[in-house]
Amino acid sequence: MICLSSTMPDSLWMKLRKVPWGSYTVSPASKKNLPRLLESLASRKQARAMKASHEVWTALCSGDVYQAAEPAFPFLIEILGISEPSVQGEILDIFLKFTEVPEDDSAEDWQKNLRNLLRNEYRFFNKLSHSRDEIVADRARRLLS
Repeated sequence: MICLSSTMPDSLWMKLRKVPWGSYTVSPASKKNLPRLLESLASRKQARAMKASHEVWTALCSGDVYQAAEPAFPFLIEILGISEPSVQGEILDIFLKFTEVPEDDSAEDWQKNLRNLLRNEYRFFNKLSHSRDEIVADRARRLLS
């Protein structure tokens, strides 16, 4: 019998490799490799995942929302679904920052796509809004509003 959680990092790593990360901007404050940070975020070791969550936030959200948020989004959703509540809360915090991208005519295509990706996860966020973890539930409810 194959345990899905043990194959998760391998499949995540393979999918991360297919993205041309160098074509997307990240925060100048981030000196870390975003794909490696996303892998660490998916770690079953909570301390490693929590440290990575802060570094992912820095890479994607420090001062502004950066273009790499768009290709990182599906990975963040995937990791959100397998994470402990403390890590889920941090990922939802990243998504809350994503909601600050412009929604008017000034929005760039990647920002419009990021907004659509967030809207497409309405059901998932709604489910999380009923979490037993109050931080997760609160952040999910804030995303829904």
